[in-house]
Amino acid sequence: MHAPPSPPRPAPGAALLVSLLVAAPTSARASMLDLFGYGARGLAMAGAAATTAEGHAAVYYNPAALGFERHRTFSLGYQHAVFDLSFNGEAADAKGAPATLIGMAIPLPLRGVMADRLTMGAAFVIPFGTVLLAQVPRPGEPSFVLLESRAQTVSLQLGLGLRLCDAFSVGAGFIALAELGGGIQVAPNETGRIGSTVRDELLADYAPTAGALARLGRGVSAALVFRGESKATFSLPLDANLGESFPLPVPRLDITGVAQYDPRQLAFELSGRPPGLPVVVAAGATWKQWSGFPNPIVFTAVRPNDLPQPEPGFADTWVARMGAEATLFEDTAVRVQPRLGYAFEPTPVPPQTGFHTYLDNDRHVFAAGVGLSWSALRLDLGGQWHHLVLRTEHKASGEPPTWRHGGDILAWGAELGVHL
Repeated sequence: MHAPPSPPRPAPGAALLVSLLVAAPTSARASMLDLFGYGARGLAMAGAAATTAEGHAAVYYNPAALGFERHRTFSLGYQHAVFDLSFNGEAADAKGAPATLIGMAIPLPLRGVMADRLTMGAAFVIPFGTVLLAQVPRPGEPSFVLLESRAQTVSLQLGLGLRLCDAFSVGAGFIALAELGGGIQVAPNETGRIGSTVRDELLADYAPTAGALARLGRGVSAALVFRGESKATFSLPLDANLGESFPLPVPRLDITGVAQYDPRQLAFELSGRPPGLPVVVAAGATWKQWSGFPNPIVFTAVRPNDLPQPEPGFADTWVARMGAEATLFEDTAVRVQPRLGYAFEPTPVPPQTGFHTYLDNDRHVFAAGVGLSWSALRLDLGGQWHHLVLRTEHKASGEPPTWRHGGDILAWGAELGVHL
């Protein structure tokens, strides 16, 4: 059995600078969309909405559903999550995730054969106080790399849905995440004192989305949705010149990494309405390509004999989800729609016996909510409880030799919309 490789170390003279830059609280690697979904209705159904999404919510769950939209819709929402994560009996320092949601859908006023067939939608997730949070753990440090503060980046979604016939539609779009680029220059200023100049710029990373939706009759629908790999990276090369008072050679440090990461996904869902019951039941599965997950941060200034940082070695996963929505008082002016959902998301993280200590757990997701609609107005409320199954790791070396971690996540949202 081979011993795990030693962690890469910054070159002498650069260690202090690297420590100052990366000794920040840990942060997560995925977006609010992947963790909770978009909007209060999807939240309440644990994401089982690919066949039943309406209006702007379809931009995320299935852009093909836009093809069946006949109304202009607009919504304003709020979503929040709190993380209660523990590691070896101590609470993890995980930030909450408040965000504003804005969505809209507009059927395009085309004529002839294209009349009432093409609809455009847009959806925005805007976290409070941040555009992109790129705080990362140092390699080898314990961190809930897929959970802590997952929603700390602005995301924009656009989609188009085309109804090909009364029973089938297709759609496509993209998800854009904010990225951070720039550089840091450390050098003596005019007075001879060491100072720094930071240059940064916001860029965008685009991930394609596509979907198909078939209404098979008798209340049965089937959906297939693809989402491309989506990631928000950061790159901050650091050039240091400590001046004549500190004649130490400092190599350039290319501090690069991934602040947010959503894997490539393929989702399939079926839904139906039991005869005689005002209930729609949906169930599906989502494949996630977590094997493409990169290390959150990369050190390039290492000694020649240091071994490279090992790859994470994450595994692809299948997520099972189901949801149900009833409609009460369907023939009255006011409709009430109670909702329930459940999902099981297995962890992609292998046993952490070597250099890395990426903490992650299987999760049970229990969801519930309600929708209230009157005339053109609609209010949706939803919540989720994520229970992390307690996990124990046995490290091949290091102190302590045993790691235990688990916890809970609570998320809730409210959304007020209008159908015109």
